Amino acid sequence: MSPEDAARLAGLLHAARQEARLADLPAEARLPATPEEAYQVQAEIVRLSGEEIRGWKVTALKEEDRAAYGGRRPVAGPLLSGWVFPSPAEVPLSRFVAPLLECEFAFLLGRDLPPRETPYTLEEIAEAVAALIPAFEIADGRVPPDAPGALRLADSMGNGAFIPGPPVTNWRALDRAGPVTLIIDGRTIETGSGARILGDPLKAVQHLANAQPLCAPLRAGHIITTGTATTPVRLEQGGRVEADFGGMGVVGVYLRWTI
Repeated sequence: MSPEDAARLAGLLHAARQEARLADLPAEARLPATPEEAYQVQAEIVRLSGEEIRGWKVTALKEEDRAAYGGRRPVAGPLLSGWVFPSPAEVPLSRFVAPLLECEFAFLLGRDLPPRETPYTLEEIAEAVAALIPAFEIADGRVPPDAPGALRLADSMGNGAFIPGPPVTNWRALDRAGPVTLIIDGRTIETGSGARILGDPLKAVQHLANAQPLCAPLRAGHIITTGTATTPVRLEQGGRVEADFGGMGVVGVYLRWTI
């Protein structure tokens, strides 16, 4: 994918995100076919946005899921600063195309994790983590759900927004495979578990660190969110939403349709 092609596609995807619509991709548009090409586009989107990378959402943790993205390793999309809303937050749903709510275990890096030839061990990853963060992701996309995987990866891997809760620094003492309860307007909607993420969501951070390079390095201060611990919920109306992570705390957000 040429730099010109990557910049052109990035412009279309960036504009679509700002305007909360599907991207109008010309039939002749050159699309990414591999994670490396998708990361070219991501890097251009970051440049166009003028925003900081606050973290990453990782996916394709299982080997059988990776071919859909044109590669053989886990992949990730950047979490941009303009779309991160610390809990308690109020978020307008009018900023999204088709939002899905997901409860996620996320990890705050306390040190850089540069690419290297020797794979990171799980203990090395644990030593690099400063805190565990209960969180929501609002997944969204500027391309159709059935678009090729590399194109969805280029589109920030379908990130709409990220809502981090309070960091937990004594996270090693807690059960990372524990239950998560999603509550909307006082009613329990879903119950999930961190065990859905490879049995231990910290392993997702390890997989990502060993899947570099991405569109930018993994830096201290970045948040790695590891995938949904609950069945994604389509957001069709506003309301008060909470996710109870037990001993890890509660994250809350008020979602509304008004601008």
